[in-house]
Amino acid sequence: MIYDRYAALYDVSGQVRFALLVTTYLAEILAHHPVAGRRMLDLACGTGTLAIEMADQGWHVIGLDRSPAMIRQAQAKIAGVQLNGSVGFVVEDMRYATHSLPSASFDLATCTYDSLNYLTSEIDLLECFRAIADVLVPGGLFVGDMNTRHFLEFEWGACAVREQDGFVQVEQSYFDRWNATSTMVLTGFVGDDTQGYERFDEVHVERAYPPELVEDLMLRAGLQIEARYDSFTLSPPEPRSQRIFWVARRR
Repeated sequence: MIYDRYAALYDVSGQVRFALLVTTYLAEILAHHPVAGRRMLDLACGTGTLAIEMADQGWHVIGLDRSPAMIRQAQAKIAGVQLNGSVGFVVEDMRYATHSLPSASFDLATCTYDSLNYLTSEIDLLECFRAIADVLVPGGLFVGDMNTRHFLEFEWGACAVREQDGFVQVEQSYFDRWNATSTMVLTGFVGDDTQGYERFDEVHVERAYPPELVEDLMLRAGLQIEARYDSFTLSPPEPRSQRIFWVARRR
């Protein structure tokens, strides 16, 4: 399973920055698209950074992720920590959130850092949207982002290397134009020059969806689109947008 070995290295590799940016951006979105309550579900929560930050702002949050290793990292973060709200974590596939959570129990649901792109079939994406609609209260809000085809095809580099003490990360990517999927092989080396390095490999596949199809699937799931924003702005997407943030409300 992806993120099994990588989970312990996820935050230190720099990935945590995205969740911190979303925390600030989410406040902007909620100022324009308010919700009545303070109950939040963070789907594909990873190591829990966004969930914990929102809990410290007084929200009552559940973070859900299919990776037990990521959830262990999230739980370790909150050990002994005092928060202004509350947070808990659940191991579950986001397509089947209703297996672990009651219907109509959240005012806000989020799914960020292109986690939705990992659902590579329309059926899976529709099932996820249906689960989101089911766990939201009527009038509850969904905020999620997706990488665009332009980004995956033209701006996600073919090879990237990140180096830091004790860890080297190599990313090699290939875009399949016919299936609109990007396959990234992540190779990590953990250790040091004295004791040597342990290698692990993960294969990450993301699919780009036409915005019109995403909107159709949301509507079929019972989510009414309120806005589409260019990444971390309140402006509409452009042809070269790298990421679209979707804002939708349960009907």
